[in-house]
Amino acid sequence: MKTKLPLLVLTIQLCTALSLVAAPAKAAAPTKGSSSQVKEAAPATDKAEPPSYPILDLSTTKPNKVTVLGGAALTDAVRNASGYMVAIEGKILYAFDGEGNAVWTHGLSSKPDSLSSGLGGLLYAVSRKTTLCMISPGGKELWKVRTGFNMEGNPVPGRDGRVFVRGSGKVACYGLKGTRRWLVDVEGQDSAIPLLEMNDGRLLVFLTKTDNGKSCALTLSPFGQLMEELTFSGLVKEAASCGNGILLSFSDGGIGLCSVQGGKSISSWIRPASETHFSSSAAIVPDVFSSWTAAFLSGSPARLLYVNTQTGKIEAEAKTGLNEASLRYRAATAQGLALADGGTAECYSSEALPVWKANYSNSSTWTSMFISDEGFISFMGKDWVISSYRVKQSLSAGQEPTFKEKTAAQYYAFYAENQLGSSDVYGMAVSNELALGMLEDWEKGDYGEREQGYLSLLAHEISAINMAYGTSNSARSTRGASYYLTNPAYCQQLLSLAASSQLATFAPDIARLLVLTCGSPLTLSLVKATGKTAFDADGSMMDALLYAARHTGSSGSDGTLMAICDATYEICRFMGRPAFIKKGNAILSYLLYPQFSQRIHDYAKRTLDRLIDEKL
Repeated sequence: MKTKLPLLVLTIQLCTALSLVAAPAKAAAPTKGSSSQVKEAAPATDKAEPPSYPILDLSTTKPNKVTVLGGAALTDAVRNASGYMVAIEGKILYAFDGEGNAVWTHGLSSKPDSLSSGLGGLLYAVSRKTTLCMISPGGKELWKVRTGFNMEGNPVPGRDGRVFVRGSGKVACYGLKGTRRWLVDVEGQDSAIPLLEMNDGRLLVFLTKTDNGKSCALTLSPFGQLMEELTFSGLVKEAASCGNGILLSFSDGGIGLCSVQGGKSISSWIRPASETHFSSSAAIVPDVFSSWTAAFLSGSPARLLYVNTQTGKIEAEAKTGLNEASLRYRAATAQGLALADGGTAECYSSEALPVWKANYSNSSTWTSMFISDEGFISFMGKDWVISSYRVKQSLSAGQEPTFKEKTAAQYYAFYAENQLGSSDVYGMAVSNELALGMLEDWEKGDYGEREQGYLSLLAHEISAINMAYGTSNSARSTRGASYYLTNPAYCQQLLSLAASSQLATFAPDIARLLVLTCGSPLTLSLVKATGKTAFDADGSMMDALLYAARHTGSSGSDGTLMAICDATYEICRFMGRPAFIKKGNAILSYLLYPQFSQRIHDYAKRTLDRLIDEKL
């Protein structure tokens, strides 16, 4: 279903605001080494000089680790909970650890043009510009769809498990099982700036058209509704999402933040070029050291600024030896902010002091690179070899890995307030007719903005079921019987709808209810709901299935125990990580205990064989 709606026109004028600028930290000038030995920077003569740091020449150093690949890398390295993912020639997906060791490989059905990460370690691959594929955290292709248009830029994962893609004047949204949720026309998109998510969950789409040299953009709701038309106070050259909104880099060297407040997009702050001292647009690295800090880098040699994304205050700055125009890598690591161009990599602490610097062969010899928490820099060479060099001997005590999975979240900012729940007076909030309509839409797809009403109502009802069953028996007796407690068939219908939504947000509710209501009329429906949902980022549904298996007992229904086997298989297949396979084996092995019938033994064995056949 294509959607076109009138636009609310809103002009954003990024107004100049005063800011306290932190005194610049002076970095010791590096001396480029000509040997393979680590050299130290010249001793400081000024008390404000930073301590010495290693300078390495990797071009004359043998790598610490060498891994031979089956082809040249086709994509940049993408990080998720399983490590660093790279697609190579031969339709193979490689997973590497932080030291450059190959952890596993998995075959793909086609060569990806790009690779990007999503919720829970999921990966999205784009092939031939028109095919979107979702890959499990273990490397197995889960589904692929043809979008019907040429995609531009990487897919953008939504907060609740959906994913957005755009290109050729279109923006589309798909669910966790590959069903298209909506498609809208957005003509004149600027493909040089990615599709971005704002702080309330709406999408920001930059346009090629300008208004007197000022950039224009549109916002869309996560349900495909066109919302605003924005005009900025300058020409935006780069933008990036952060927790507080959209970070902006302007062609004149200014920087700013656009955010949503009170349901409308506004300018939160701006730092003009007179404060940044940038002569041109800057590269942006969001979420550096914390969700409140971003890095901006501009020029050659590039100036580095750390900026508080909430206030716009410049907190630290440094002069680097990098060329911002030829950056090949930028990411936060446990060592510090790692930056690299074609021949130099540098790492900076939270005070913008250099941690280490390294020189290496020109980028013409390799296709992509990544710098890890463990202190290694890895190059994927055109000679089908990945070479990994240690650039930092050890990490400081207490340093944690920088990669953290995003937790799935509802789009509450777009839900209706004061939903009326089900009751003995008003009956079911979700009628049988509405439930059938929701289920039909979720199976067929292209339901567009109707989903906003569906999820607003369903999220409220599932929350109410959790509250009803989570309340102590004494509290129930004093408050009277809950409608949800006395109408299990209605609750079963709601749980089936939640599991059919192709979203990640209902998984924690399903897991909690399965433990709370084990042995009740809801148990079988909940077990089936875990398998139909399949997405289980934190393993809570798998834990609940094991709990249900142990508490169903030998006197329990064979139907429930067989459903536990099926649900275990579906989650293991969908998530694919070793930890899930281990939990799945524990569940199925438990069902082989003597207290269970031969029928359950046989079914559990067949399920184990199915997992083996999947080659997870």
